[in-house]
Amino acid sequence: MAACHPLWEDVTADDVAWVDEHVGHGNFRTWAKLTSHLTAEIYGRSRAVVDRRMLERACVRLMGPL
Repeated sequence: MAACHPLWEDVTADDVAWVDEHVGHGNFRTWAKLTSHLTAEIYGRSRAVVDRRMLERACVRLMGPL
């Protein structure tokens, strides 16, 4: 995903795999929506790191309870 958007550059491979397993399912449109949610959440923060907790919150907003 790092090749698709810089937000994903610092996200661990394990977290990317977790997101794909639970929400992404290889669907680029879903990944784009998730990226949008995460970008909105970190907007204005200096050096925001996308971690598992942030990913979980964004996935719940996108898909409902996991």
